[in-house]
Amino acid sequence: MIIIKLIEKLILLPIWIILLLISLCIKLTVNLYGFVKGIFSFLLILLIIGTIVYYQDWIQVAVLLCLEIAAFLILFFGCFIEVAVDMLRGHIADRLLSW
Repeated sequence: MIIIKLIEKLILLPIWIILLLISLCIKLTVNLYGFVKGIFSFLLILLIIGTIVYYQDWIQVAVLLCLEIAAFLILFFGCFIEVAVDMLRGHIADRLLSW
């Protein structure tokens, strides 16, 4: 039984290390995208306000709102994947530390 657990730990350790590297890459990407999205959203809101004030073209406003929603959804799903990978890494760490 001890040998089976040792083999399991030897198999799970490289998987945990790979998930750690993937998690770090995802966190870096999501944080960088969150910063860029903030600037992008600010510019989009300025464009929306300018379009409403100067042109009153509601189709262009709808297109800009769709871009804003798409940017938010990309960030949302990136955060979802980040949390899912962290939870998976936590479960594997619990298996590695248990006897």
